[in-house]
Amino acid sequence: MKKLNDLKDERTQLTLRYNNIMSKEEMTDELRSEAQEIGTKIEVLDKDIKLVERADELAKREVTPEVQERTDEEVKPLGQQFQEFLRGAIEGTGPLSFRVEPMLTTSNTDVINKTVANSLDILISPAEAFLRTLGVTFFPGLTGNFVVPSMAQDHATFPGENTDGADASMNVVDLVLAARRVTHAQSITKETLAQTNPAIYNGIVQNLVNGLWNAITYDLFDTIQTDAHGRNVGVTIPGLIFGDLVNMESSIGGLNIGAGAYVTTPAVKGYLKQKIALGTTAGPAIWGTDNTVNGYPAYGVPAANTNKVYFGDFSRTCVGQWGGIEIIVDPYTLAKAGKIALTAVALADTGVTNVLAVNWTNDVSAAV
Repeated sequence: MKKLNDLKDERTQLTLRYNNIMSKEEMTDELRSEAQEIGTKIEVLDKDIKLVERADELAKREVTPEVQERTDEEVKPLGQQFQEFLRGAIEGTGPLSFRVEPMLTTSNTDVINKTVANSLDILISPAEAFLRTLGVTFFPGLTGNFVVPSMAQDHATFPGENTDGADASMNVVDLVLAARRVTHAQSITKETLAQTNPAIYNGIVQNLVNGLWNAITYDLFDTIQTDAHGRNVGVTIPGLIFGDLVNMESSIGGLNIGAGAYVTTPAVKGYLKQKIALGTTAGPAIWGTDNTVNGYPAYGVPAANTNKVYFGDFSRTCVGQWGGIEIIVDPYTLAKAGKIALTAVALADTGVTNVLAVNWTNDVSAAV
């Protein structure tokens, strides 16, 4: 059976889709059928979650009080661990690097030292949470280059008798994810080390982690335009209109996409919230008050490239991860200013596993 966090993550994604269906003004037979199917899956997941929670509780009871007490003493909250690391690094009595292994995970409910009583937790980065909301596929724990099973179409074929599959357009496509270094830095003052509240040190680590995930999210939209370079869609000049967005949906073609979504910048989002979808004088705006465009979830985020609109099934995009996050302390470079330099380093890469499942617009600056 799956782990508890994975089960809860799957239930969250199903709930989001269910709520999206139920928020629609018009309910088709297809949507009703999907909603019923999702409801059944959620009921099964609820039962599995209870079983795993019960199993975890029984497992805890098997631990003797002496062993449990020793475990609680050995595991410290992240803030306290990082505080002790910093002091040891500055005093020359400890290492100069600190690893935050649990922060790159496959679950958006996982937190640091979640089981430690009265601990301060590092939550998932907002940028990573956004990617998971979009349904982006994650490949954690990679070693070396990873050749992702990539396909230009989403269906099989029936080759004729004595015909090679390759002659029936069954062309093999490879996407190689290679570890790329992403870094983020900040400095803290010597006076900070005098503070004893672990929440301060949690905040330092959280800021570094957030910066790394922001960079990974920005990179994903750059990669979409690179990997799916032939999937750009022209727009009406002047004036980005509802029909342009409908054309984006149409250009997906016959591919059976999953949960599609729109992503653009806050500026373009603001424009579409004021642009009438159909008609010239009255009517609902293109960007609905429920943050949907033509029935699809829509997001306005800084990570989207300026004057671009993206649409598609973002589960066909991916993020590869090599290990955890390493925080390196440099007590010397900024010593004259009484500061300590901190650098966070991670290895990651982004890609598109099916270029037919996503597309993006040309520059819409003249249109908005």
